[in-house]
Amino acid sequence: MTDAQQTEQVKYQVLCVDDEQNILRAIKRALFSLDVDLTLVDSGEKALAVMKEKTIHVVISDMKMPGMTGAELLEQVAAHYPDTFRVVLTGFADIDATIKAVNQGRIHRYLQKPWDNQELINTIEEGLERIKLKDENTRLQKLTKLQNAKLKEVNNSLEQVVQKRTKQIKAALRRIEQRNAALEQVLFNVISINPDIDGKFAIEVSELATKLANLLECSKEETNVIRYACLIGEFGLLGLKPEHYRPAFNKLSYQQQKNYLSQTKLAKTILAPAEHLREVSDILEYQFEYYNGAGLYKLVATQIPIGARILAVARDYWRMVSGRITGQPMTPIEARVELKKHRNTRYDGNVLDILLNTKDIDKPSYIENRLSTEELKPGMVLSKNLYNESHILLLPEGHVFTDATIAKLAQYEREHNRFFDIAVERNGMEDATIG
Repeated sequence: MTDAQQTEQVKYQVLCVDDEQNILRAIKRALFSLDVDLTLVDSGEKALAVMKEKTIHVVISDMKMPGMTGAELLEQVAAHYPDTFRVVLTGFADIDATIKAVNQGRIHRYLQKPWDNQELINTIEEGLERIKLKDENTRLQKLTKLQNAKLKEVNNSLEQVVQKRTKQIKAALRRIEQRNAALEQVLFNVISINPDIDGKFAIEVSELATKLANLLECSKEETNVIRYACLIGEFGLLGLKPEHYRPAFNKLSYQQQKNYLSQTKLAKTILAPAEHLREVSDILEYQFEYYNGAGLYKLVATQIPIGARILAVARDYWRMVSGRITGQPMTPIEARVELKKHRNTRYDGNVLDILLNTKDIDKPSYIENRLSTEELKPGMVLSKNLYNESHILLLPEGHVFTDATIAKLAQYEREHNRFFDIAVERNGMEDATIG
């Protein structure tokens, strides 16, 4: 049964108090048609005794009675049962006292003797309506409190579900990132394991490009894309015959040079299914575009991704130093002089100027906190890509070491009789688990 149904079934109680029996009988006859439980008593003391036993909704009292007067009775009712609707019957002689009682808040209504029966009924109904409204208000407050408690419970439950789902989503994203990182590692290893493509050259280009990107104040995310794009910059060569790229570029025939440059389209085609590598693919595709718009696609400078402009400078610097362009290795100074000839034509002048004016930018990065495998702890973070002697990528920068990866490195060292010098982040060392 609902609270509303219970409220509707309440039998309201009316108490009438008068020392004259004929008045009580007259009241009883007048209220015959009213659907209430009527209690009749002849003194204020008896009225208070009744009210101790049951809830009285409306009390009607004569004003002038021996012993306790109506005003005194209703004053006690107001003090102990403030929700009870209080009505006084008064004669003309009692009017001043009655008005005083009204003003003091002890009674709600007064009726003058002799009363009109309909007015008496209307007064009682008014009192009951006030009681009903108060009961309904109490019920609604109780219901609201209950609903608020349930809502709070639902919200807490929902918050727990959201937290759980958030953890699940984050875990799923981490798994995706790990799979993507694994895919990226595999792509570089495919290049490095090819005997006709130099993995060491790719590492040098990637490191130089990363420094250029940092000095150009590229964002961390953009720099990571550039770093990786330069690491697999020659990925498209996997689709060519070795004779089209193994000799120095200036030693190739015109058709072989065209085939060599077609590596960019091959890389784009191969990487097309990997949507998350789209930015990397764009860098590879446009890496041979000229800054002045005279390249294959005739792109203006603003259409060439900054990563492609950085790759062009870093790539050709190391191609010149390693002899991959002319067949004869150049000194770093000679390579810079040659690159400068093509400033703002083939190469972006802003990128090239950083290479030309930054001392030792082409030197390997020596990072503090280099440890042996035995010194590694779970939780340490790899701050530099870890390669084997064949320039195969074993662990990528940012890898968080676990007991499993440390054990695998130790096993690799035993099997290959080679010991790693591992660069880790300082924060990673401080936060790592000390076992």
